[in-house]
Amino acid sequence: MIPRPAATVVVATQARTGLDFLLLQRPADARFGAGAWAFPGGAIDADDAHATWADRLPGVGESAACVAALRELFEETGIVPAPRGRVGSDALAGARRALLAESIPFSQVAERLELDFSSARMAYFARWITPRGAALRFDTRFFLLSLEERPRRVRLTPEHEAAIWTTPTAALRRFSAGRLPMMFPTARTIERLAGFRSVEEAMAALSDVQVEPALVRLGVGEDGVTPLAPGDPGYDEVR
Repeated sequence: MIPRPAATVVVATQARTGLDFLLLQRPADARFGAGAWAFPGGAIDADDAHATWADRLPGVGESAACVAALRELFEETGIVPAPRGRVGSDALAGARRALLAESIPFSQVAERLELDFSSARMAYFARWITPRGAALRFDTRFFLLSLEERPRRVRLTPEHEAAIWTTPTAALRRFSAGRLPMMFPTARTIERLAGFRSVEEAMAALSDVQVEPALVRLGVGEDGVTPLAPGDPGYDEVR
């Protein structure tokens, strides 16, 4: 199965102890990542490559994936990292309902509400591919989005059951204790974020990285099946 192109976004704000980021919990009956905590994101749509986005995005590369990340963030949480201008909350909520109902594409939402994301502070820093043989496969681009302050409210849809803001250290501690289930790329991304002392440090380090696709492989050992990333011991021996 050819992996479906997708995008996800790590929404980060500065906290006293470092950086906070947003995680959403998928329902227990979800087709992909059931019950797991993950970053906002989803598949890339044809409209994500619409010409209207040419001058409405930050210059981070992978423009269609960047649009998908912003669209999924808006759909799943109601967060819009763009100047609002004269756009009121009711107009924004109505546009989100129409977008979720698939009665209007995101490009038209941007045009009607004059949304311009070019000033958003984003970095494209990773690309993970689901293992061969999986029932559902995705080729997911990962973005980091820096917000000046945490949004007052995260407005979820039935696609998710809960939302939390957490630090990398706290998330990894709960993950290790089995209290915060996550998919392999999510956990590896949080491990990477744990190496930064601030959002600014993360943005500076990740804005200029050369992104290479990372195909997850499944190794089999004494502890059962173990996901492996490029560079992990045993990765090259698994196909």
